[in-house]
Amino acid sequence: MQQQADRQFVTALARGLEVLAAFRPGEGALSNQELARRTGLPKSTVSRLSYTLTRLGYLQPEGDGGPYRLGLALLALGTTALAGYDLRSAAAPLMREFALHNNVSISLALRDGSDMVYLETCRSQARVSVQLSAGSRVPLATTAIGRAYFAGLPQPEQQAVLPLLAERYGSGWPLLETRLRQACADYQALGYSASFGEYEPDVMAVGVHLPALLPGQPAMALNASGPAFAFDEAAMRQRVAPALLALRQRLSPVQA
Repeated sequence: MQQQADRQFVTALARGLEVLAAFRPGEGALSNQELARRTGLPKSTVSRLSYTLTRLGYLQPEGDGGPYRLGLALLALGTTALAGYDLRSAAAPLMREFALHNNVSISLALRDGSDMVYLETCRSQARVSVQLSAGSRVPLATTAIGRAYFAGLPQPEQQAVLPLLAERYGSGWPLLETRLRQACADYQALGYSASFGEYEPDVMAVGVHLPALLPGQPAMALNASGPAFAFDEAAMRQRVAPALLALRQRLSPVQA
């Protein structure tokens, strides 16, 4: 309703972006029918939007009339967007070193709504690792990286995020809020957050907050994660978490 009342809001553009946002990492092509189901838009509207997006290079059809994959024009936009985060470029070599030395996956992310979006991910050479990549989204409330991001925010910024989480989780939010506040208390005591099997049963992870110290750059967070069969809670707390805190310290001069 607020969008409808906003004279500056371009509904057609918003609908086109909804179509692009309907694609998920690791998926194949999507038909107009599937795009209509995911966006809630009429199929006729989706057909016109997919045609327009195809003409502009943002969608790539696999045949006449679809199904569609994301096009190369989006790759160019994504590359440009990622290049705008200075910390990502500075952190990447240190993240690769960390992943190889500690035999874990490590990721850098920032918040989008009630999710964290990965900007960079480095994996170890282990045969089994956490399979997420740049562009992947994970929930803020139940992941180590999301909890670390939230815990490091000033209180007014935390208060601004809480309504988004309450809307997302509905009746389940009171329990999650209790866990999130406990995670904040743990972060203040330990300097890192944790999620041991809460987001994914087989994933153990710890995270740290990276404040927004560069002009125009948002706050971010780092996490280190590994499979539960290789890392128990003790290993994460005694070995991986201290190493992640040391990496955060190494990145501090970059941010300052």
